[in-house]
Order: sequence, then structure tokens, then C-alpha cells
Amino acid sequence: MSSKKFFLDLLWLGKSLTILLATIFAALAIATFILVLRGNSPPSLVWIVLVLIGSLLLFVVAIQLIYANSWAGTPIILKPTHTGTVISLIFVQGEGIPIERYRQIAEAIQSTASDLAIWVGIPQFIGDSPIPRETGLAINKVLQQMKQEGMPETENQFFIAHSVGGIALQKYLKAFPKRVKGQILMGSFLGKWNLSKLDEAGKTIIDYPVPTLTIGGTLDGLARITRIAAAFWYQQINSSQPTDQQNFPVVTIDGASHMQFASGPPTSFVADFDLKPGDGVEDTDVHQQVGQLVYNFMGTRLSTSQSEGSLKFLSAEREKTHQDVKPIIDALKLEGYNGFKPACYNSQLDNTRTDPKCTPYSPWIQDKANEIMAGNDLSPVSFSLEVKDSFHRSYSINPVHLPNIKNYCGGKEPCTLQVNSVTQALYNLFDFFDAGFFPISAFSLRTKLNSRQRFWYHAASASGDERPYPDFQKTDGASIGAEINQQVYKWALDHAGDKPRDYFNKVGVPMEMGKDVVPFVSAGPVFLLNYPKYNYVSNYVSKDGLQSFQVRAGAMKTSLSYPLKVSSGFHYCQLLSPAAAMEWIYVDGLRPKASISGDTVVYGPFGGIIRTLRFVLRGLLRQTRTKGLFKRV
Repeated sequence: MSSKKFFLDLLWLGKSLTILLATIFAALAIATFILVLRGNSPPSLVWIVLVLIGSLLLFVVAIQLIYANSWAGTPIILKPTHTGTVISLIFVQGEGIPIERYRQIAEAIQSTASDLAIWVGIPQFIGDSPIPRETGLAINKVLQQMKQEGMPETENQFFIAHSVGGIALQKYLKAFPKRVKGQILMGSFLGKWNLSKLDEAGKTIIDYPVPTLTIGGTLDGLARITRIAAAFWYQQINSSQPTDQQNFPVVTIDGASHMQFASGPPTSFVADFDLKPGDGVEDTDVHQQVGQLVYNFMGTRLSTSQSEGSLKFLSAEREKTHQDVKPIIDALKLEGYNGFKPACYNSQLDNTRTDPKCTPYSPWIQDKANEIMAGNDLSPVSFSLEVKDSFHRSYSINPVHLPNIKNYCGGKEPCTLQVNSVTQALYNLFDFFDAGFFPISAFSLRTKLNSRQRFWYHAASASGDERPYPDFQKTDGASIGAEINQQVYKWALDHAGDKPRDYFNKVGVPMEMGKDVVPFVSAGPVFLLNYPKYNYVSNYVSKDGLQSFQVRAGAMKTSLSYPLKVSSGFHYCQLLSPAAAMEWIYVDGLRPKASISGDTVVYGPFGGIIRTLRFVLRGLLRQTRTKGLFKRV
């Protein structure tokens, strides 16, 4: 056995791990026995290590025996329904979903591929819970059984996974890429850990060796459509290699929910998060579309007469998907989404605009928020703006980045004010899980803007003038943050896809903008924690009898006469992001009325914390295989 295979076996519960643990345990046991024979008492640490190694050895051997003897359950084997090129297709189940629920979609794939002899194997994971370290054991067992039932040797091996099974499968195949022609992820996606590198041109390096078809549902409540849209940007729009578009296609199925990539009623875990399918979208419809997509993806990976037709089919599906997800991608770009490229965070006030590997600013703040804050249409002196917004950490103090206006108009028209603003996009703290069911957009665009009073003063005055300042209460007394947020929401509604917007108007909970939350003390540390407030409210009821979802901007404002001059003339806001408004329309605004459970998601730094705790706890129980002791977590 090569050293590489030996170490891979260690990671995937192979024989190497058993041998290594047994060797260590035996060596410790012999050493302890010798010490006892000589009348010496072994140190307590030796006993502790011996017990731990022994327990781990028993655990590993038990897991291996469970899969070797199918004690967790018998895998499902489906023999080909057609003749032709022999294909091996291994399904990896989603979390908590019995493998029998994948029989219908597997049969739909076989039925569609009329010129392929597809053998299907669906391995049974312990407790219906696929975890990476056991994937190899489950796959090897089902392949062994498929061969026993007559499957000939074939190099045409494909894998398909649903939901959390996609995480387990992609990690396994990254370690063993040579055993597979292609991978299909349903209601799942390539993790960001495979997509986080950028080349010198700022293009996404797909650090994954296996060609992968990603299939998302537009009404999937777990692998949300906004995350699938991000996958489309990584793998189709911004990919670094010309072949990436063909090797890593991303497509969507309109109206499909998460559970429809399997069959039957939603399991408890899925029911907690999933949306209802679109009107008239049945499981069989989704299965047939998956069958077409999988068949044509296989065609692109095989040297057959169908390859050219399959490439054209998937190209058309990719273009359709592009139109479906374009409003989401546009909203993320308008936010300055740091998930596409990290914020530049240069030391100087104006971030560079020439580095293709980072995001310098928020286009919404630069082009829209500053304009609304300036209130040119209300000013006694007309002016235009030339704005440079830049992403900076709001809490940085060396150097401190503050907004400013560089020139004065002196009351002359036309005049252009040269303006700087500073923004930081804030994301859910649990975004690093990249699980798909947390919002991916910024819950706040924490923005340092000049006050409207300062805009008007610079328009009306010349440098060095001592003319009176405009009335601060008239210029900045109103909730300008709410005004900006209202325009954000309007933009999202205007630019959402026709079908998602119509569906949201039918069943979604509308946003309404409440008054800005202004602290009593105008101090930077207070502003940093003055996040936007997102709450369902009962003082407003929509025409459908639903409560509204109220958004209140956090604000801090100081007049030009503020005693501390370095902090005067500001109007800081924590604002709603265009991407968050769009995500609300496409996903989370649908949950109260159009999800299975009716559970809601409230945006914020800890948004979805209860779900997160359940997710983490469930993961711990899965990893230790103690989940079966609990009826439901």
C-alpha cells in the first residue's frame, strides 16, 4: 500500500486506521503489562490513553462492521431498464431521509436514459445520516453488492447526492477523484472552501477535481435559491477556466422544493426549513426534469453520439437559469457582496478601483444612498454629486476612515460636490457554515455618510464662509434611513423576476419601514451596535391578513455645530441591503404562509440562532453516532 493511500485510509475509516489504532493499543498494552510484571504502577496518563485508544478502536471497528454486514440496513440496488453503455450511479441520501424515498427519482433517471444501462445503488448510512468519514465504507459496500447482482466492470461511474449528503460526497470525491466521471448535487452545492481562491484577474478558481452538475429548486427552503445564484456566479459567470462552464453547470428547477428531490412527505428535519412547492409542481414533474438534466450531464462526460446534443441541452438550461437568478446576482453586486470577492479594506480612505481580487465599495451606497441623503431636490441650491464610497471596517482606529465633502459650491450653479462615504457590509455570524438555510446577504450596510446639513452647507457656501448653518432639524431630523430603505425595497420589488414577485405579492409578508433608531448618545461604539431592527409587527396588517415585517435603520447624526468638530456633520446609518430585500422576496418573506412549518427567519447578526444551535447539536450527535438515542433534535 502506498503512503498516500495509507493516509487516505486513515481519514476515511479504512483498514489503515484499524491497523494503526490496533498497533498503538497493542504497544501501550504490552508496555503496561511489562510495567505491572516488574511491580511498577503505570502512570495514570498511560491508563487514560489506553482506554481512549481502546474505545476509539472499538468505535472504528464497530462502524466498519456495521457497513460490512449491512447492519444499518440493506442498500437498494436498481438494475438497468434499458440496454446500452453501462453506467454505475450511486445515490447519497439527504439527512434523515430514508433511502426508499429516492427510488422514484432514481427510476426516473433510468427511464429517461433510453440508450444507457444505468445500475443504481443507494447505500444505507447509519441512522439515515451521511457523514464524510463513513462515505467510503457505504459506497464500497453498495458497489460490492451491485457487482454481486450482476453489474459488469465499468469506468463510467457517477455519483449523485441530496442535501447534506452533498457535503459528505464532495469531500469524499475530492480525496478520490479518479474513481468518478461526474457528480450531481441536488438541493446542494459546492462549498465555498472549493471556490474561495481568485486568480490574478479576479476570476474564481474552482479547486475541485470532479465535474459537477448543481441542481437547485427555486423554492428550496434549505439550499436557498440565493445560494444557488451565488454558485452560478462562481461557476458560470466568474470562473477562471474556459472549460468550467461545461464542467460545473448550475441549473434550477422552477417551483421545486427541497423535499421534491426525493419522494413522500417531508421528514422532520426538512419540514422545519423547507418551503412549499410551487402551484401545480408535483414530485413526478421534478423527477422527470432531474432525469433529463442528469442524462444530459452524463452525455457530456461520455464519448457518445449524444455528447453534442447534451452540451446544447445543458447550455440552454444554463441560460434559462441565468435569467432566473440574474435579479439575485444583480442585487448582490449592488450590495457589494463580500462573498463574491472580499472587501478591499485599503489603509487610505479611497479604496483602489484597480484590484480585480477585491470589492472596493457598495454601488448602492455610492450611487443611491448618498443621493437620497443629500436631498438635492429639496436644497435651496441645486447641486450634483461625484461620490466615492469605500469599504472599511467601521471600528478601525489606525487610521480612522470618515466621510467628507472635499469642495464648496459657493451658491453657484451648476456645481458638483466631491464626496466620500465609508461602508462595511455585515453578515450573519453563522454564514461560515455555508449550509444554505441562513441568509447569505448582508443584514446591514453600516455606512458613514455626511449629514444633509453638510451637503446643503457646502452647496450654498464658499470655503471659509461663516454663514449660518442650515437648520439641522429640518435637514436631518427626519428618518432619512427609512427613506433610503424604502427605496431599497422598491428597487428589489421592481427588479425581482416577474414570477417570484407575483408569488411574493400573493403569499409573502411585505416589508414596511419604521422610524430610525437614534441613540441618546452620539458615540461611535454605540453606533456600531445599533444594528437595523427587523421585527414582525402587529400594528399593520396587509391585505392578505398577514403582519408586516418592519425594518428600522440604526442611525447616529451630529450637526455641524457639534462641539467635537472631528465628529460634526455626520449622518451614520445601518441600512437595509438590496440583496437582503431581494432575498426576503425570494425566500424568507415567504416562510410565514408558504413554508411547511410556518417558522420564520429574522435577519441580524444572530439571525436563525435557534436553528443554528440545533444544526450544531445535530452535527455533534451525528459525528458521535449518538443521534439515534434521541427521538428528535
